[in-house]
Amino acid sequence: MGSQAHATNLKGSLRLGSYLRKLRNGYGYSLRRVEERARAEGGEIDNSQLSRYEKGICYPSFDKLRVLANVFNVSIQSFSDVVDLEVYEELKPEIGDPAELQDEGVNAVKEGDCGRAFVLFERVIEMLSDGPMDAETQEQLGRARVNQAAALTRLGKLALAEQELRNALRLSERLSPRLQARALLALAGIHADQGDHFLSEMEADRAYNIAARESLDGIAAQALTAHGMVLHERGQPAKAIERFRQAVKYYSENEQRFEAIQLRINIGACYVALGKNREGIRMLRESLTEARSGSYRRLEALAWSNIGEAYYRQSDTRRARGCFRESDALAIYNNEKHPDILFFNAFHEWKMAIEAENPTRERMAFGRLKALRSSLERRSLEVETFDDFVERGRNHA
Repeated sequence: MGSQAHATNLKGSLRLGSYLRKLRNGYGYSLRRVEERARAEGGEIDNSQLSRYEKGICYPSFDKLRVLANVFNVSIQSFSDVVDLEVYEELKPEIGDPAELQDEGVNAVKEGDCGRAFVLFERVIEMLSDGPMDAETQEQLGRARVNQAAALTRLGKLALAEQELRNALRLSERLSPRLQARALLALAGIHADQGDHFLSEMEADRAYNIAARESLDGIAAQALTAHGMVLHERGQPAKAIERFRQAVKYYSENEQRFEAIQLRINIGACYVALGKNREGIRMLRESLTEARSGSYRRLEALAWSNIGEAYYRQSDTRRARGCFRESDALAIYNNEKHPDILFFNAFHEWKMAIEAENPTRERMAFGRLKALRSSLERRSLEVETFDDFVERGRNHA
């Protein structure tokens, strides 16, 4: 558990206590009922202990948290995440108009101030949940939960983000189709980050069906993109190309240049995966030129990375290394860094060093991978391969 050392230094956590109380009330359990359920899970948590946890008087041990996670059917990581979020408590407004606070939170997310956005959305959710629940309030509440999930995802709290989205979707029959599709798309993204391609594909399809039925073309294009990414990662590049081509048509018609270029890069990468290197490299170089003319540094870096992989597949390691160096230079700029691209490049450098039996280069690339790994949420093929290698090394030791 990531914050266990931090948590054990606390006498208690009011935020964790409130979270436990919400979980218990959500199930309709009394303190005594939780005690019974804990015993059924093989643990001992008496009702007075749980009362102290909920009041923030003391902090549960790791074993107690594990039992409570089973009782309430949540991940144990969610408890750690709740405590981590306590640092933003001082930013939480006491009062305010829910609509204005919601808009303020959306702007905070856009500005990258996701901790402040989190407490703004949390206050909106609390205020709306305490009042009368008419159709307009339910829509506002659903919107706040979806926005809250976006802030939590940016903060790396995926388990809590998923809970917010599921809470929003429980109101699905009373939410607008746009909001339903947004929630499903966000869930698809979280499950893709966690490597659950089956759920991600299913949710992206559901989002697309809603968007297509309601003529929500922008959301439909996002859903096609999400589905294409899943298909590519599942080793189905031909099917992925179909989805990407449908989406790129929308973005091109609406002059959304960044998105259109990104999709063309994805299509080029799919051609490379299909073994059509010449066509793939041609598309990637065209996309690189477009990205450069638009000053889209991330897309330039992404195009160079994929061109590098294409040359690596052709065993042209000299050209591949040159491409990865170009990508690295673009992926680190001032205070901005793109760890997913840097990891992809380092992974291929590592593979080339192993194949060339160059232990110095191998150690350097492996060190970069270790340093970058903690910054990544998304479980790509490269991340999973690296994690498996590290795990085998631990087991061998």
